[in-house]
Amino acid sequence: MRTAMSSIPGLMLESANRFNKSGAFQFKESGRWVEVSTSQFAARVETLFHGLGAFGVQAGDRVAILSENRLEWAICDYAIQSLGGIVVPVYPTLSSVQIEHLLKDCEARLVFVSGPETLEKVIVPRKRLPDLKFIVTFDRKTCQPGVLGLETLFNVGRQGVADRPEDFRRAIARLSPEDVATIIYTSGTTGIPKGAMLTHRNLVSNVLATLDVLPLNETDVGLSFLPLSHIFQRHVDYAAMSAGATIAYAEGLNKVVDNMTEVRPTFAAGVPRFFEKVRAGILAQVGNGTAARRAVFNWAMRSAPAGAGHRLADRLVFRKIRARLGGRLRWFISGGAALEKEVAEFFFAIGLPILEGYGLTETSPVICFNRPEQARIGSVGKPVGDVEVRIASDGEILVRGSNVMKGYFRRPKETGEALRDGWFHTGDVGVLSGDGFLQITDRKKDLIVTSTGKNIAPQPIENRLKLVPFFENVVLIGDRRNFITALVVPDLDALSAFARANGIPFREPRELLRSETVLELAMREVEKKTEDLADYEKIRKIAFLESPFTISSGELTPTLKVKRSVVEEKFRARIDELYAA
Repeated sequence: MRTAMSSIPGLMLESANRFNKSGAFQFKESGRWVEVSTSQFAARVETLFHGLGAFGVQAGDRVAILSENRLEWAICDYAIQSLGGIVVPVYPTLSSVQIEHLLKDCEARLVFVSGPETLEKVIVPRKRLPDLKFIVTFDRKTCQPGVLGLETLFNVGRQGVADRPEDFRRAIARLSPEDVATIIYTSGTTGIPKGAMLTHRNLVSNVLATLDVLPLNETDVGLSFLPLSHIFQRHVDYAAMSAGATIAYAEGLNKVVDNMTEVRPTFAAGVPRFFEKVRAGILAQVGNGTAARRAVFNWAMRSAPAGAGHRLADRLVFRKIRARLGGRLRWFISGGAALEKEVAEFFFAIGLPILEGYGLTETSPVICFNRPEQARIGSVGKPVGDVEVRIASDGEILVRGSNVMKGYFRRPKETGEALRDGWFHTGDVGVLSGDGFLQITDRKKDLIVTSTGKNIAPQPIENRLKLVPFFENVVLIGDRRNFITALVVPDLDALSAFARANGIPFREPRELLRSETVLELAMREVEKKTEDLADYEKIRKIAFLESPFTISSGELTPTLKVKRSVVEEKFRARIDELYAA
């Protein structure tokens, strides 16, 4: 008999036995926060396990989840895996065409959808998906012929619980660590998305390795707001469940700060863009305040973290900022992209340390992580668990360990390219310090090589420039060119405020994108942010883009990474204009 710790559902059972919390999960319904206990959650998972079995779902079947973060997402995840099924998370932001490709590629037998919008994206291509036997909706109002309600599966499952109460735990005990638990499709910045197969061993080993260095316990509360379709938030929630911490589901990205005030979390995971926006919001509020308040804030920042006036600064300024985020945060966790040093230093100064880590979908995901007691700003920390990291001769980061995927689903060629000589080739470039801290410098394929042969890593420079208050996104251009330029997606609200502060007249914000005065002032901001760079790394010209980058228009992946090749092709004319002179 295998131990419960051999699988993700096993971790859930082990947690349910140790922690019988009344508020293990929280979500908002009709304007108030609802609590679900550990035992209630486990019972719902068991009931759905029987319901899925009654509808013919078997071990090895692929079952997709197309939904925003919510309690039902987690219930489905654990129930599918308990049955030996393979969970295929799908971003609800994808187009119907993209969703059709993923469902066809994995040959999904059943798909869960959250409501009318996600249902519509599956209904349209359904006739072209012969393997798809069932669509199940979380929303009772969207039930229609050929679409089951989740409650239908629960009703059928209750009979299974009554008739065969031992089946659930027996099925979990039979799961092998080598069984594939989930197939997660990579974002596809450089090509067609590939399905990374992660086993129970991959996931469990990585969760336990993270908990060895991140002291979560049953008194903690985590706010879950990054997409569960991505392995980052899903891993954090697995770790929270295993440690007995409460998981609170945010209402949406636009409600995160409000929800933090209500839930008062002790930790939360975010991506760098989230932290950049929170910092920008704080600085904007300070800038709009009185001269006296600005002076106090600036004095407080100079006092942090070890200045003589730090305690007074904390009482007068920083404690109030933390209160707006609930007042109980012990730390944030950052991943998904590089965190700019200036942003990290700001949060550490105000008493909200950000613990930066590094990983990929293919590594379940954590490779390295900064420990709370040993965090080094500018690095992504040290390897966790049995993970080994080595730097290849060309600077690429190579990884091996229990967390490395089994391979790409039905793609032996791509699997062979990624897994060579026992090492996973990450495609990232980095350096290891003498004491084991890893620093990421860029994506191997993103390196710009100028016509003069200079190598430039664009991401660190782009991250700096995104700290300009009215720059929403930045893409450096210059491969095989003789100097560097940048395409800038502006934040029109922030740009308008900047124009008013500098006495620049305008009738509507888009006029500012064609203003030579604004362009000159923007270039000055760029020069300030890059004054310490080598001459060949400095940006000579910029161009404002009138439309934001979005997932639907193709410039962004579902994890909000920029697809450089798409941007360069789409804005070829603007780029040529920058180099025409």
